[in-house]
Amino acid sequence: MQPTELKTDVLVIGGGIGGCRAALRALEKGCDVLLAEKAVIGRAGPMTFVHSQFAPWRLTDDEKLLWMREFVEASNYLADQEWLDVLLTEAPDRIEELVQLGVPYERDAEGRLKYTTSRGHKVGKTINVDGKIVMEILRRELRRQGVTLLEKVMMTDLLTSDGRYPTGGEVIGAVGFHIRTGEPLVIRAKAVILNTGPLYPKIHFSYVDGVTGEGHRMAFHVGAELAGMEFTQYASWSYWEDKFSTPGQAKIQGIGARFINAQGEEFMWRYDPEWGNLSSLYRVARGIITENMEGRGPCYVDFRHCAEEDIEMLLRVVPTLALALKEFDIDIRTRPLKTTPFMAIGMGTSGGVRVDTWSRTTVPGLYAVGTVTCLPVIMSGNSGSGHSTFSNVGGYRAGEDAARWAKRIRHMPKPVSAQLRDILAETFAPLTRRGPIRPSDVWAAVGEVTCETSFALLKDAKRIEQTRRAVRAIGEQLLRRVSAPDPHELTKALEARSYVEMVELCCLAYDVRQESRGEHFRADFPYRDDVQWLRWVVLRKGADGEVMVSTPSVPFDRYPIRPERRERIPSPFPIPGS
Repeated sequence: MQPTELKTDVLVIGGGIGGCRAALRALEKGCDVLLAEKAVIGRAGPMTFVHSQFAPWRLTDDEKLLWMREFVEASNYLADQEWLDVLLTEAPDRIEELVQLGVPYERDAEGRLKYTTSRGHKVGKTINVDGKIVMEILRRELRRQGVTLLEKVMMTDLLTSDGRYPTGGEVIGAVGFHIRTGEPLVIRAKAVILNTGPLYPKIHFSYVDGVTGEGHRMAFHVGAELAGMEFTQYASWSYWEDKFSTPGQAKIQGIGARFINAQGEEFMWRYDPEWGNLSSLYRVARGIITENMEGRGPCYVDFRHCAEEDIEMLLRVVPTLALALKEFDIDIRTRPLKTTPFMAIGMGTSGGVRVDTWSRTTVPGLYAVGTVTCLPVIMSGNSGSGHSTFSNVGGYRAGEDAARWAKRIRHMPKPVSAQLRDILAETFAPLTRRGPIRPSDVWAAVGEVTCETSFALLKDAKRIEQTRRAVRAIGEQLLRRVSAPDPHELTKALEARSYVEMVELCCLAYDVRQESRGEHFRADFPYRDDVQWLRWVVLRKGADGEVMVSTPSVPFDRYPIRPERRERIPSPFPIPGS
């Protein structure tokens, strides 16, 4: 089948809040814009499970420094403080624009935006709304303003001006296909913005099955830098009563819910004396697992002390939770909910494409927005609501700068035919194979390796290498032989390809960072090492295909907030069996 060719000034890949904001801003700046989304905008992706947004008002300089310090300390001093300054300065305008579009944020009795607390914040505040409503409003606005939408289209690879991976030139478009018809598509563009979401395996939880690292893979192969891949240790604790799971963890923590063990003891203060019940997802999950292993489980989330007003707000902005509680006839006002954590190799608080304050990657013509990036304002940190606001601000900036870039290019770049031919052959290869291995077999094998709780708890050099080899074997023994009878199965096969390739990079980053920081825990280095490891781990593809590793120091010489001292800080978590 011959590919259909389309042309646009700015191509946005992925329709989350960041991609929508980028598309609208690029259109506003006078560009033709095409947005390609693998699913349907407003029905997939992280924002559809977001229920609060980090929301600074117009801060004074002193207030801004306080809010910034909270982020920096929660990020274990790895946050990009230049990006933080942009976030805190521009977020009020971006939120006000959403208000003007009709986003129905929760309000107080006087009709003002109602500011509340969320995980990882005591100074910083959030505002609350069901993220699906936000995305429905943005989708309507995209259509109203004339952004060309291609839904049910999976983009698989980026095109480069020199036809090389990694490129010494620029990104000039992308290749993909319609996931229902299999129709191949070539989209030529002057600028490309990635908003493909984070990196996860298919664990049938929340939104994660559709975000398997395609944007990470595309960016890495053209030579863009990745950072924070060692912080891809996903943890969740909202699997309730061994029956159902829901989103809303940050909001649950924000209304003051407590984590208690079988004896009724609040236990998170043992593992995180500063944040306690507002601790990060990983620390809470690890705390629950530790309590269970040491005989004090099962553990529960206790709402019985929470104000009725707050419980009503929680159930209003997290309707999935409200429906589940009703279905299982559970009243959280009268009894606590049993919680069971689970872990996987997936985005925790960082892990993705490295971007500057205009959302530019290190490859000309390529931008990245939202959770496909390394989340430079969070970087190993603890913010329950920072992701969506970062996406909101970063998307707007990406759209503006991509428009500037596109307007400088007079003639639409033409793809290199050999590169295009190779991409199409590799993309559609599973459709030509005949054999018993299906994408589900690959994902089952991947799940056994990447969702192993003991690996999350006891990473050391040996276990990291074992996991890396196991993932590589899946790629070589299963993925290269997988067959797909139709475009739907082809989509799953290519999602597995992206995830497997990126998990190998995660394992490399785990090995490089020889300390324990944030979601990254090393049993052989059970301490945060501020003497040696106030650094970022940066990966990129070298000219011969090898992975190049660098560890630049955090540039505190140009940042306002610096650690008071450099020392090794022991982990609060015991090592089982030690």
